[in-house]
Parts: sequence; C-alpha cells; structure tokens
Amino acid sequence: MTENKKQELTQLLQEALANLEIRLDSANKYQLPPIINLNEYRLILQQCWLYHSIDPLSPVMRYELHIINETTKSKLLDFIRREFASFIHEDQIQSATFFLGGGSTYGYSLDYLLKQLLKIAIVFGVEKAISDFDKCTENTLGSFQYRAILGGIKIEKEIEVFEGMQIVPLPVSTLELPRYLPLDRQIPGRLTDFLGKTLFVINASVSPIFCKPSPDVLREGFQVEITGGKFPNFENGDFYEKFCQALSLACNSAVRVALQWRFLANHELFKLDPSAVSGMSWRTDVDLSGIFTVVGKTQIDEAKRLYRVLVKLDPNVREKLQIPIDRWIKSKAEWNPVDKIIDLGIALEALYLSKTDYNREIRFRFSLHAAWHLGEDKEQRKALMKEFKAIYDWRSTVVHTGKLPKKGSGKKKKPYPPEEVKEFIAKAQDLCRDSIIKILEDGKFPDWNSLILGEEAS
Repeated sequence: MTENKKQELTQLLQEALANLEIRLDSANKYQLPPIINLNEYRLILQQCWLYHSIDPLSPVMRYELHIINETTKSKLLDFIRREFASFIHEDQIQSATFFLGGGSTYGYSLDYLLKQLLKIAIVFGVEKAISDFDKCTENTLGSFQYRAILGGIKIEKEIEVFEGMQIVPLPVSTLELPRYLPLDRQIPGRLTDFLGKTLFVINASVSPIFCKPSPDVLREGFQVEITGGKFPNFENGDFYEKFCQALSLACNSAVRVALQWRFLANHELFKLDPSAVSGMSWRTDVDLSGIFTVVGKTQIDEAKRLYRVLVKLDPNVREKLQIPIDRWIKSKAEWNPVDKIIDLGIALEALYLSKTDYNREIRFRFSLHAAWHLGEDKEQRKALMKEFKAIYDWRSTVVHTGKLPKKGSGKKKKPYPPEEVKEFIAKAQDLCRDSIIKILEDGKFPDWNSLILGEEAS
C-alpha cells in the first residue's frame, strides 16, 4: 500500500476502536456481563492468543465486536474491497483457513476479515494491524505448523529432525499445556496424560492465503511447502507414519502418533475461523501412559537414515514390508504376551513365508528361510533354526488355544515363569527387527531358493 493508503487505514482503525461496542452475542447462560470495555476484552483475547487456542467455552467466544459508527464501518469495508478486490466474489473472501481447518467453499464474509483485523489492532496495536494487512494484499505465503504428540518415547531437550522439523518435550505443568494442545476440552483423557510427553512440530507454509471463493474451490488448490523445501508433495500423515516406523526401529520401541493436528496462530490475519479444530486426529489405541524409551540425537540420526532408506525402497518392497513393520511395532506396544506373540508370528510369517509355502512344510521352511537370511555360518544357522522353530511353535499354540505354551511333557507340564516368557518374546522381537532392518538395508526380499542354494551372498 502507498503511504497515503496506510494513513487512511490508520485513521479508520482508530475511529473504529473509538466507536467499538463489545457485547454478548447470545443468551447469557454463563452470567457474563452484557457489555465489556476494550481493556477487558484485550486482556481476555491476549490470554487466549498466548495459549495458541480458543476454547469454545472461553468468554471471548461469547462476545462480538460492533462498530457503532456505521459510516466508519462502511468505509473500512470499502477499503477492504478495494485492496482485496482480486480475492472477493459477491462480498465473500476465501482464506487458507478453509484448507487448514475446514469451512464453506463459498468463503467468509468480509465482516470476518474486518473483525480479525480489529482484534489484531486491539492486541498488538494499529501499526501491526496495518503491517499485516499490507502483507496480505499480495499473494503471499502464510505460516502454520503440523503438530503431533508421540507415544512410546521421551526426550529431555529439543532435537532438530530435518530443517524446519523439531521434536520438543512437552512441559510438566498443566498450566502450560494449552499452548500445545488444540481445544483440550475435546481431547479424550486428562490433561495430565500429556505432561512431559513428546511433540513433533513441522513448520510449513500455505499459499495463497486468500483467494476468490467459488463452489468449485477444492482444498487441493492450496499449496503447502515445508520449511527448507526438501519434501515435495508433502503429506503429513504419511510422513509421520513412515518416520515413526523408522524411529521405532532405531530406538527398538513402539513409537506412534497419538494426536495430530494443524496449528495456525490466532493472530494471523487470514485465520477467519478462530474456533476451527484443524485436522485433529486422535488415536485411542496409543497409550500415552505406557512404556517409553528415552531418545537422544543418536537415535534421531539413525531414524533419519532409516527413513531415507524406507522412502527410497522399491514401492513393491515397501508395501510388502508394511505388515512386518506394523505388527512388530504393535508387538512392542502390547501388554498381553499372547497378543505380542500373535503379532510377532504374523510379522515373521510375512517376512519368511510366501503363498506357496503354506502348502508345504511351513514350520521347516519358515525357520530355514530365517536362518539363511540372518545366519552367517553353519553353527549360527543351526541355532537360528532352533530359535525360529520355537517361535513358530509358540505362535501356533497361542493362535489355536489363546494361551501361552507350557514347558515339560505330559502331566508334568507347567507354565513358563514370567521372566522366561518376557525373555523369549524380547529375543523374538529382536530377531524380527533384525530381519526388517536387513531387508531395508538390502533393498529387497531374498530369493529364498537362490539363497539356500548358496547363489546369493550369505
């Protein structure tokens, strides 16, 4: 904008603030005063924006801004129409809020934009509001973040994953948690469940931040770029899934996303729907109160290496590896040893048996393939054959009986001690993990016949 336009907007905003009435917009169910002054509203808004979320039950959501002087309001709306003319259709404007949090394809009324501009002026001052308005008249980028809470790991300090991506420890005080969580009243469980947990933040930008609304506008019309530009065609759900798989293998623990959402700061001018929950997804099967592994930079660096290997795999190999990886992670997350063994059995059979093997001596071929894949010499392969036969036998018992096998024979059979069961499962999990990583490193599944005949390097 020219200096003259900035001066014009300054005067109009100052007039609007001087003629502003902030009144309750709905039935007074919460015994709130029908009208509050500008300073009271500023304090409420500052508190909400400080914690990066608008609670739907917050008093600020019960009040609406009304410019009493209709002439001033009309002039402000006319000013917006002139400066944002290329983005407006029938007095509606579309915002990237639509892409990030949902909303109507027909866009938002210009009143939304005007009120958001007034809120910025109230909290940060007229000069900041004008600066933001000036930037938004161009087809610029708008900043936002993908955020996810991870279960299964804990960190002591912030670690950079890739450029623009950080794993951050959550605070240990419930008073500070709202700055990280979206609309905490809608999240199952207690806020204390998130104390000290791990947050994965991905800094991103969206473009355009405003466009002309139309019934045909699709969310795909907005382009996302990750800071650093190293992730073309980025899809946050797919990235989190694959990186968590790599991190699980790197730290030998079940690392999974418990909660993920898109975060857009409330003071952004293009955030025209302050109550929107942006793409929030909650996984109820991820136990945040369960076992966790302390992770440092060494494990993160290894996870980055495995992630790069995973995404560069031949698509057919990667698809075939998904069942083993998912089931191995599930076995690490389960509490019940029977469930752990079932998941491990599924993972290992997906690794070491083909469709034709199920018509033959399954137990023998299963252990033979595994022994030749992991063993480096005759003695090691003999030991691995024995271990994999035992894994197969345990898996068969729990699948057919729903119970753990017993040791001994006949009437002298008795349950394995818990420590022996735990040790057996841990060994089986390690063998499964080693198998997955070896296939990742090799970039392919072996040709079992060639391997056993010595045609492939052992």
